[in-house]
Order: sequence, then structure tokens, then C-alpha cells
Amino acid sequence: MICATNYGENLCSGDSGGPLACEVEGRWILAGVLSWEKACAKAENPESWFQTCGHTNIACKMVKGKLVEVGKWPWQVSILLLGVYICSGSIIHHQWILTAAHCLQRSKDPKMYSVRVGVQHLPENSTQLLLTRIVIHEDFHNLISQDIALLKLRAPISWSPLIQPVCLPSSRFEPSIGTLCWVIGWGYKNPQVSSVTPKSPYSLQEVAVKIINSEICRQQYQFLFLKDQKQFIGNDMLCVSSEWGMDSCQDNSGSSLVCQVNNSWIQIGVVSWSLSCNRHRLPSIYTSTSQFTHWIKRQISDMRFISRGDPAFLSPVARTGYILLVSLGSLWLL
Repeated sequence: MICATNYGENLCSGDSGGPLACEVEGRWILAGVLSWEKACAKAENPESWFQTCGHTNIACKMVKGKLVEVGKWPWQVSILLLGVYICSGSIIHHQWILTAAHCLQRSKDPKMYSVRVGVQHLPENSTQLLLTRIVIHEDFHNLISQDIALLKLRAPISWSPLIQPVCLPSSRFEPSIGTLCWVIGWGYKNPQVSSVTPKSPYSLQEVAVKIINSEICRQQYQFLFLKDQKQFIGNDMLCVSSEWGMDSCQDNSGSSLVCQVNNSWIQIGVVSWSLSCNRHRLPSIYTSTSQFTHWIKRQISDMRFISRGDPAFLSPVARTGYILLVSLGSLWLL
């Protein structure tokens, strides 16, 4: 949250949901949405504004894979098929969820799916939100590349301390090799557990991972190349590994890969695939969200995109920022 005051003026309950805007280089940027205040029109009480994307409600400790404190990753959602958990996803907008395309191969009918938001454990008593549309990338054919999809909710969701969106990278975003990031999901990280336990993940989990060189990744996966195939790991993919030997498994499909940049969490990847749940210590493969920024724009056509900032770990050549989907009246700002 953000606290704000105006040295003698204040807002009242009827102003809830109003924008907190800041002027940056001649352009007004939405920095928050009015949430609550202790008392109406009393100057000594600063208002509480929800920061617009990529912010958690808990101080994060960078330790090895473990269970997650409530509210730490408020954009994480579970995706259900006929009420049964199948994949994870992330909130990028009041009405849109980002996930992996291969999660939706069982059915293309949005009526078959639902999502749960703001939950820590599965199963957990929470409302199942219905879908009105499924958008799978048009070039997703081989179950490996272009592995990205969007789910449109039937009704918009409201932000709360447990439900908030994650930021997305701009199309030029390039994380440096060795950058520490996090994978979040309900799936098992241990292949031995997954093989003997029913497929019912219960507690949200996190694993620290690092971005690795794509060329090294291609060399490690060279045995998968087909005849005359130049590369198996495409430019639309990211490779990551965990120094603790824990990483994403099949139950984590669609989960978010997030990195902290300038105190905001940016989703740079979507869990796509790995071999034998990292049993052979091969890197896990993620769909690179920055490669699909323009595609997301086309699908969510009533939006305008605004780049913000220059993340510290970007290479000097790739000057870019991050984006957020928020509403301001009838105009969508990103």
C-alpha cells in the first residue's frame, strides 16, 4: 500500500476507488487506487492507496524453496477444469488471467473452466470465477513454443490485500544472466512426492531460481534436436535453474516467474515445460512474456500501453520498462 496526505485536506468514503496520479515528464501516471482512510476529511490521517501492480503485502525473505506466507504473491490464481485444479495463472488485469497454452488442451470451451483468486491453500473455500473467453496463441502447435494464453473472466475482480495484479515487462525487456527470480505455484517441487501422491497440491509454494544463458541451455538440450533443426530452445523461451535442485514440475504449469525490479515484481516468464521434473538437473523452460507484449495488446484491444522506468538489471542496449493494465474511467492504461 501507499500512504498519502495533502497537508490539510483529505478524502472520504465516497472517493473509494479514485485514482492517485503522479505527473512524470509531462505525463500523468496512475500510481495507486484509493482503498481506505481512518477518518473522513481529517488532515492528520494519510490515505491508504493500493499500489497498482507488482506489490506484495509481506516483507519477502530470500531463502530457498518453502511454503508462502499469506498475501505474498497476490496475483497468483489456480485454474480449474470442471472444479479440479489443473494449472496456475497470474492476474494481469481486472478481467484477464495469463497462463500457459498447453494448460487448455483438454477443452477450448470457457464454460468448462473457472479460476480461484486470493487463495493460499487448495482446496479452499473461495468463489470460483467463471470465464467468458479463452485466447490461445495462434502459433501454438507443437506444445512447446508460443506456449502462452489468456483467460477472460466473466466479471471484473476487485483489488484487495490478497488480490492484486503483477506487472508485465515491455517488449524490449532483457533480464541479465544470473538474475535471481522466483517461481510460484501449487505444484509439487519434488518428483518423488509427485509420483506417489495424488495430484492435489494444497499450499502455495515458491522457489528461487536464476536466469541462465540461452546458448548454454540449447547445448544441454541438443539431444532433442530433430534432423536439420537449428535450435530447440527458441527466442520466445527463457531458461532457468535452481541451485537447490528444486524447480517447476508439470503441476506448476502456467505459474509465474517473477523478478523484483525497483521494488515492483515483474512477471518475465510463464512455466512451460521441463524434463522429468528436473530429475536430470536440466534447466526448466519458461515462455518469455516480453516476447508476447504486443500479442497481449492485440487481444486486449481497448488498452493503451505506457512504459515505465528502466530496471536496474537490464543490458544497456535494452532500455525498457514494465507495464500494468489498469482502468481509469473508460480508458485503459498500461
